[in-house]
Amino acid sequence: MADVATSQTTAKLPRTPPQILGPFYPFMLTPTDSGDLTGGGQAKGTILYLSGRVLADNGQPVAGAKVEIWQANAAGRYPHPNDENTEAALDENFNGFAVTSTDGQGRYTFKTIRPSAYPAAPGRWRPAHIHFSVTAKYEQLVTQMYFRGDRYNETDSWLNSASRKDLLITDPSPAAGKEPGSQQVTFDIVLTRG
Repeated sequence: MADVATSQTTAKLPRTPPQILGPFYPFMLTPTDSGDLTGGGQAKGTILYLSGRVLADNGQPVAGAKVEIWQANAAGRYPHPNDENTEAALDENFNGFAVTSTDGQGRYTFKTIRPSAYPAAPGRWRPAHIHFSVTAKYEQLVTQMYFRGDRYNETDSWLNSASRKDLLITDPSPAAGKEPGSQQVTFDIVLTRG
Protein backbone atom coordinates (compact mmCIF):
# COMPACT_ATOMS: atom_id res chain seq x y z
CA MET A 1 0.00 0.00 0.00
CA ALA A 2 1.36 3.44 -0.97
CA ASP A 3 2.38 5.90 1.71
CA VAL A 4 -0.10 8.77 1.21
CA ALA A 5 2.17 11.36 2.86
CA THR A 6 5.09 10.35 0.63
CA SER A 7 2.86 10.29 -2.46
CA GLN A 8 1.62 13.79 -1.74
CA THR A 9 5.10 15.22 -1.30
CA THR A 10 6.52 13.52 -4.40
CA ALA A 11 3.54 14.18 -6.69
CA LYS A 12 4.33 16.81 -9.28
CA LEU A 13 1.92 19.48 -10.42
CA PRO A 14 1.27 19.47 -14.17
CA ARG A 15 3.33 22.15 -15.94
CA THR A 16 1.35 24.94 -17.58
CA PRO A 17 1.46 24.28 -21.34
CA PRO A 18 3.46 26.71 -23.47
CA GLN A 19 1.71 28.75 -26.16
CA ILE A 20 2.90 31.00 -28.98
CA LEU A 21 4.21 34.50 -28.29
CA GLY A 22 1.98 35.80 -31.08
CA PRO A 23 2.48 38.73 -33.43
CA PHE A 24 1.43 41.43 -30.97
CA TYR A 25 4.05 41.28 -28.22
CA PRO A 26 4.15 44.96 -27.18
CA PHE A 27 7.78 45.78 -27.89
CA MET A 28 6.87 49.44 -28.56
CA LEU A 29 4.75 50.07 -25.45
CA THR A 30 5.93 50.97 -21.99
CA PRO A 31 4.31 48.52 -19.59
CA THR A 32 2.38 49.72 -16.61
CA ASP A 33 4.09 48.42 -13.50
CA SER A 34 1.10 49.21 -11.29
CA GLY A 35 -0.66 46.13 -12.60
CA ASP A 36 -3.60 48.29 -13.76
CA LEU A 37 -4.23 48.19 -17.51
CA THR A 38 -7.56 50.03 -17.20
CA GLY A 39 -6.40 53.63 -16.86
CA GLY A 40 -7.77 53.78 -13.33
CA GLY A 41 -10.99 52.04 -14.34
CA GLN A 42 -11.60 54.26 -17.40
CA ALA A 43 -11.08 51.57 -20.08
CA LYS A 44 -14.14 50.27 -21.93
CA GLY A 45 -15.43 46.80 -21.17
CA THR A 46 -15.86 44.49 -18.20
CA ILE A 47 -13.26 45.04 -15.48
CA LEU A 48 -11.38 41.81 -14.76
CA TYR A 49 -9.39 41.21 -11.58
CA LEU A 50 -6.77 38.65 -12.58
CA SER A 51 -4.64 36.93 -9.97
CA GLY A 52 -2.84 33.70 -9.34
CA ARG A 53 0.34 32.09 -8.16
CA VAL A 54 3.51 31.02 -9.92
CA LEU A 55 4.60 27.65 -8.58
CA ALA A 56 7.32 25.10 -9.24
CA ASP A 57 6.03 21.64 -10.12
CA ASN A 58 6.80 20.50 -6.55
CA GLY A 59 4.19 23.01 -5.32
CA GLN A 60 6.67 25.53 -3.93
CA PRO A 61 5.90 29.21 -4.63
CA VAL A 62 8.22 31.02 -7.03
CA ALA A 63 9.02 34.39 -5.46
CA GLY A 64 10.35 37.27 -7.54
CA ALA A 65 9.23 35.92 -10.92
CA LYS A 66 8.58 38.58 -13.57
CA VAL A 67 5.02 38.25 -14.91
CA GLU A 68 4.10 40.13 -18.09
CA ILE A 69 0.64 40.17 -19.66
CA TRP A 70 -0.61 41.64 -22.93
CA GLN A 71 -3.98 41.38 -24.61
CA ALA A 72 -6.59 42.79 -26.96
CA ASN A 73 -9.08 45.33 -25.64
CA ALA A 74 -12.83 44.87 -25.16
CA ALA A 75 -13.36 45.42 -28.91
CA GLY A 76 -10.78 42.77 -29.87
CA ARG A 77 -7.88 45.03 -30.86
CA TYR A 78 -4.29 45.24 -29.62
CA PRO A 79 -2.57 48.60 -29.14
CA HIS A 80 0.14 47.39 -31.54
CA PRO A 81 1.13 48.67 -35.00
CA ASN A 82 0.84 45.16 -36.50
CA ASP A 83 -2.83 44.86 -35.53
CA GLU A 84 -4.57 46.03 -38.69
CA ASN A 85 -8.10 45.18 -37.55
CA THR A 86 -9.56 48.61 -38.24
CA GLU A 87 -13.07 47.21 -37.70
CA ALA A 88 -12.29 47.26 -33.97
CA ALA A 89 -11.59 50.56 -32.23
CA LEU A 90 -8.58 51.31 -30.08
CA ASP A 91 -9.24 52.42 -26.51
CA GLU A 92 -7.01 55.30 -25.40
CA ASN A 93 -7.65 54.39 -21.75
CA PHE A 94 -6.52 50.78 -22.14
CA ASN A 95 -2.77 50.11 -21.89
CA GLY A 96 -2.82 46.49 -23.08
CA PHE A 97 0.49 45.59 -21.41
CA ALA A 98 1.60 45.30 -17.79
CA VAL A 99 4.36 43.73 -15.76
CA THR A 100 4.67 42.81 -12.10
CA SER A 101 6.69 40.47 -9.88
CA THR A 102 5.45 37.69 -7.66
CA ASP A 103 5.57 38.16 -3.90
CA GLY A 104 7.09 35.74 -1.38
CA GLN A 105 4.14 33.36 -1.81
CA GLY A 106 4.39 33.40 -5.61
CA ARG A 107 1.28 35.63 -5.96
CA TYR A 108 0.62 38.18 -8.69
CA THR A 109 -2.34 40.47 -9.45
CA PHE A 110 -3.55 42.61 -12.35
CA LYS A 111 -6.58 44.81 -12.97
CA THR A 112 -7.53 44.59 -16.63
CA ILE A 113 -10.60 44.19 -18.82
CA ARG A 114 -12.07 41.05 -20.29
CA PRO A 115 -10.75 40.89 -23.87
CA SER A 116 -12.82 40.00 -26.93
CA ALA A 117 -12.25 37.50 -29.70
CA TYR A 118 -10.87 38.85 -32.96
CA PRO A 119 -10.36 37.73 -36.58
CA ALA A 120 -6.95 36.12 -37.15
CA ALA A 121 -7.44 35.35 -40.86
CA PRO A 122 -10.38 35.18 -43.27
CA GLY A 123 -12.87 32.79 -41.69
CA ARG A 124 -10.72 32.15 -38.59
CA TRP A 125 -11.14 33.80 -35.20
CA ARG A 126 -9.00 33.69 -32.08
CA PRO A 127 -10.99 33.24 -28.87
CA ALA A 128 -10.60 35.84 -26.13
CA HIS A 129 -7.30 35.26 -24.35
CA ILE A 130 -4.56 36.94 -22.34
CA HIS A 131 -0.88 36.35 -23.12
CA PHE A 132 1.59 35.67 -20.30
CA SER A 133 5.37 35.62 -20.17
CA VAL A 134 6.78 34.41 -16.86
CA THR A 135 10.50 34.71 -16.25
CA ALA A 136 11.90 33.06 -13.13
CA LYS A 137 15.41 32.17 -11.98
CA TYR A 138 15.74 28.99 -14.03
CA GLU A 139 13.25 29.29 -16.86
CA GLN A 140 10.84 31.34 -18.92
CA LEU A 141 7.35 30.28 -19.97
CA VAL A 142 5.15 31.95 -22.58
CA THR A 143 1.52 30.87 -22.41
CA GLN A 144 -2.05 32.10 -22.83
CA MET A 145 -5.12 32.11 -20.60
CA TYR A 146 -8.56 31.47 -22.14
CA PHE A 147 -12.16 31.79 -20.93
CA ARG A 148 -14.60 28.90 -20.56
CA GLY A 149 -17.56 29.14 -22.90
CA ASP A 150 -15.89 31.21 -25.63
CA ARG A 151 -17.45 30.04 -28.88
CA TYR A 152 -14.07 29.99 -30.65
CA ASN A 153 -12.26 27.76 -28.13
CA GLU A 154 -13.13 24.54 -29.95
CA THR A 155 -11.80 25.76 -33.31
CA ASP A 156 -8.65 27.52 -32.12
CA SER A 157 -5.60 25.63 -33.34
CA TRP A 158 -3.26 27.07 -30.69
CA LEU A 159 -5.50 26.25 -27.73
CA ASN A 160 -6.26 22.80 -29.11
CA SER A 161 -2.57 22.04 -29.67
CA ALA A 162 -1.90 22.31 -25.91
CA SER A 163 -1.10 19.06 -24.15
CA ARG A 164 -3.50 20.00 -21.33
CA LYS A 165 -5.79 22.72 -22.63
CA ASP A 166 -7.90 22.38 -19.48
CA LEU A 167 -5.02 24.03 -17.59
CA LEU A 168 -5.36 27.14 -19.80
CA ILE A 169 -9.14 27.68 -19.53
CA THR A 170 -10.51 29.75 -16.64
CA ASP A 171 -13.96 30.46 -15.20
CA PRO A 172 -14.51 34.12 -14.31
CA SER A 173 -16.93 34.90 -11.50
CA PRO A 174 -18.44 38.14 -10.14
CA ALA A 175 -15.86 40.22 -8.24
CA ALA A 176 -17.38 40.75 -4.81
CA GLY A 177 -16.94 44.21 -3.36
CA LYS A 178 -15.57 45.70 -6.59
CA GLU A 179 -17.12 47.76 -9.41
CA PRO A 180 -20.64 46.63 -10.40
CA GLY A 181 -20.42 44.03 -13.15
CA SER A 182 -16.69 43.40 -12.67
CA GLN A 183 -15.30 39.86 -12.73
CA GLN A 184 -12.44 37.99 -11.12
CA VAL A 185 -10.43 35.01 -12.24
CA THR A 186 -7.55 32.96 -10.84
CA PHE A 187 -4.85 31.61 -13.15
CA ASP A 188 -2.06 29.66 -11.46
CA ILE A 189 1.07 29.02 -13.53
CA VAL A 190 3.29 26.00 -12.92
CA LEU A 191 6.93 25.98 -14.02
CA THR A 192 9.25 22.99 -13.89
CA ARG A 193 11.83 24.43 -11.48
CA GLY A 194 10.92 28.07 -11.08
